[in-house]
Amino acid sequence: MDRKKVMEKPYIKRSISKTVRDQYKCFLEKNPDSPKGFERGLEPLRIVGVTDSSGELMYLMLWKGSDCVDEVPAELAHNRCPQLVIRFYEERLVWASKERGK
Repeated sequence: MDRKKVMEKPYIKRSISKTVRDQYKCFLEKNPDSPKGFERGLEPLRIVGVTDSSGELMYLMLWKGSDCVDEVPAELAHNRCPQLVIRFYEERLVWASKERGK
């Protein structure tokens, strides 16, 4: 693999798919004052995206028993479900190998 191409790729994808973004907007519009995140009493299933648009790192979390996603502050997710955070980043890592012999 060409080293230049590897270096151009982001090591962690920070974009959120349009489907997830639309799903979150829909949830916010339908439930503007409802509890969000861990306050809903649901168990987290997986992290589907990450954003810092509010100035704070937030994860978009999908919950067991729900088809809605909502934002969870990174610090809270790191404390409450560290294995999900680790899995999220492991799935997005891109490993670059150095070309041998040059």
